[in-house]
Formats: sequence, structure tokens, C-alpha cells
Amino acid sequence: MSKANARKTALGIPSDVPKSVPSSANARKALEWMDSLILLGGVFDNEAGKAFRRVLRWLSSKEEEDPARGFRRWGLLWKHVVDFEEFAAYPRTGTLLQDYWLEQLLENDNVFHRKTEGSSLAGVSPSLYEAYSRELELFLQVFKIDWEGEFLKKSGLLGRAEAPSLEGVKESKKTKDLSKPLAARTALKDQLLRGSDPIRAKVESVAKHFHENGWGLFGRYRAFRWEDRGQGGNLMGLESLDPIRLSQLVGYGEQRQPLIDNVEAFVSGKPANNALLYGERGTGKSSTVKALLNEYGDRGLRLVEVSPSDLRELHDIIPLLRGRREKFIIFVDDLSFEENETTYKGLKAILEGTLEPTPRNVILIATSNRRHLVKEFFSDRSEGVQADGEIHGADTVEEKLSLSDRFGLVVSFYSPDQETYFKMVESWAKVEGIKMPLDQLHLKAAQWERANNSRSGRTARQFINDLQGRL
Repeated sequence: MSKANARKTALGIPSDVPKSVPSSANARKALEWMDSLILLGGVFDNEAGKAFRRVLRWLSSKEEEDPARGFRRWGLLWKHVVDFEEFAAYPRTGTLLQDYWLEQLLENDNVFHRKTEGSSLAGVSPSLYEAYSRELELFLQVFKIDWEGEFLKKSGLLGRAEAPSLEGVKESKKTKDLSKPLAARTALKDQLLRGSDPIRAKVESVAKHFHENGWGLFGRYRAFRWEDRGQGGNLMGLESLDPIRLSQLVGYGEQRQPLIDNVEAFVSGKPANNALLYGERGTGKSSTVKALLNEYGDRGLRLVEVSPSDLRELHDIIPLLRGRREKFIIFVDDLSFEENETTYKGLKAILEGTLEPTPRNVILIATSNRRHLVKEFFSDRSEGVQADGEIHGADTVEEKLSLSDRFGLVVSFYSPDQETYFKMVESWAKVEGIKMPLDQLHLKAAQWERANNSRSGRTARQFINDLQGRL
């Protein structure tokens, strides 16, 4: 067996595949179109884009080409696309390749996308509008071509099953109950790819989508987590969110109302306060914040969860949010500080502002089991020189105690009485479809409460989980 045939066999290519096949005129056109892109040129600045260009160059070559080389190039493109599409949690539009590049288009950072998010199409200059219209039309032309068919013709594999296919990859099952932004994004992709509208109508739809739903990461997700793995932090979008609603939260209505009013003002563009929610474990502090996101997410509210240990990185997080049309809650759960910890000083920067004030589209909501966020000891209050040598110990005490006072809104959550606890149990039983006489339900809930030595909204939820398993 010749080396060439051995190489084909190793790659799964039959040895009878012809070596010389006419070049693809579509591939030559596509390369010309892609090279002319200025606003959208960055769409292809990734590994998949490089692999796609290599495939197109192989397809457009007029010289005698080894099919094994084309097979490797196609396989690498296939790998990059499948790596992304296999884990996509939304409905797919078109082929894997078409859906992948539509997603890259809608994530692309360019001046047209940023401008339409803030000012709609009316604020876009005529020259920018014309340039984007031309480039979007070229982009869509590229991906209306059947590139898998072009590859199979060129490689001589047409009618065979040896080449990895861009079809037949199963969609994720996480496509139910799409959020409003994701549902709108799916409809837009379908219009761009399949719609018969003129290009100007498609450009208007893109502009409207970004203006209504936001652009990029903040247009795709409602909630984020700041993750720092030692090489700089990043905002990670969260696809699966707790669906809790305000209507499901029983009790604490009087305490929650000022917080709800505060967030209502915030999403309406009015001044709003940072808030501290403190009180007993499991009383619904965190659930209240999550429910607020579900209540106001369609009005542009977004939530960024930051660990207390990452508070010193707020100076990296705030610039990512400044100037955006969305309203952001920086959410710090279970906030407290040890005696000698100094990260609370980073928290003071967002509560008080620095030379550069905190943006009006950002507020902070923290939850804590403690009213005073920094632990204080009796030794801190002793007069004169402290044990650690600090002369003005009273100043340190004052700084620690004043931290919680810097929140404009402070809401307390205490353990509910038994009547409220039973109402919480009844509410969760209704949500989960559990049908049981109330006297039996209350009796079992009271037994669960005593066994766990706790009475709270969390206890009620855990009781219902256990009851579901037993039933």
C-alpha cells in the first residue's frame, strides 16, 4: 500500500477516492466576502473561524490536492462547532454550522451592536447603517451555502458516510421555558436565516432585538457569577436559575415591601439604595433576592453574584457594568467578616463611592445572619491601649460597627411563628401538588420542625422535599 493510501485508510478515507476534483467557486466567493468584512470581521477571529478559512482555501484550490488534507481540515472545523453546539441550552436554527455562526454574530462586539442597544436604530448614523447592512447581507450569503455538500464533492466522499457530519447532533433538553431574551434571540436567528425579508428589515430586527433585550452576555443571561481562578476574574452566565417567585414567598410581607419598592424604583431609572437583609438562617433572605430577579428580569434587571472573598475585586466588576442599559444588583450572600479581615474596606468603596462614583445602574444587596457585619469582641471595647498595641481602638470599633449603617435600606428577617410556618408548608405543598388533609400536614410539619430544631422557610421547603420522597 502506498503512503498516500495508507494515510487515507488511517483517516477512514477509502483509497479509491479521486485525488483531483474541481475547485469550489462558492468557496472562492465566500473567502472574498469574508475578507471584505470590517464591522463583522471579528466574528471569525476564533479557532473555529481559522478552521473554516482553511476548509474554504482547500475547497477553492485549483491545484491537485490530497483528500486526506481536506478531511483533516473538515474534521477540525467539525470538532470546534460540535464542542459548542453539543452543550447549547437553546433551540437550534438551521445546521450546526449555521447556528454556530449566527450565535457568533449576535455575540460580536462591534459599534453597531453597542449603539443600537443604547439608542435603537434612530441613533445610528447613515454610514454605519449602510456598512452594517452590506456586511450582514454578505455574512448571511456565506452561510446559506451547503458547505458539507461542497466538502463531500471536493473530497470525493459524496454518498459515503465516512466524513463527520454537521447533522444529527441532538439538541440539549434544556430548551423548555426559555427566558424572554433567549426566546427573542431564537426568533431573530430564524428570521435571519430563513426569512425572506429584505436585508434592511433584518437589520432593523437586529437593532430592535439589542435595544429591547441587551447585547452580548447581558442579552443572553439574567444572572451571573464572578469567578476568579487565579488568572483574573470573569463574569460567568448562569443558564439554570431558581424559579422562585414573590407570590410563593409566605410571610415577611411587611419587611419585603420596602425592598420591592426600592427595586421597582431602581428598574424605573430612579435613585435606589443599597440594601442589607439580615436575620435567622433559612428565613428567605436569598430567596427574596432571586424572586426579585424573576419578577423584574423582563424589565432589564440583572444579578451578579459575588463571593464575600472576592469583594476586593469590585473595582474590576463595576467597569463591566457601567454605561449598560440594564440595571444590575450585585448580590453578596452570607456576608460577614472575621476580626482581622480587611476585605470589608472594598465593600465600603461601593457603599460610599470613590473619586469615581458608583454607577446609577448598580446597587448592592447583601444578606447576612448578623446585624453587625464585622465580629466584635469585648476586648475591642476596653479603654486605652489594646492587646495588639493599637492605641485608638475605639476608632476601629466605630469603623466596624458603622459598616452596616452605610446601607441605605436594612431589612430584618426573624424566625416565623408556627402559624406562619404552617402557611409556608401549605404554600409549598400546593406548588408541588401534594394533597393531604391540613391537620395531617400540620402534624407532620410540626414533627419535622422539632426533629430538626428549626422553624423557617427553608425548614418548610425541606419538609416538603422529604414528604414528596415518602409519598
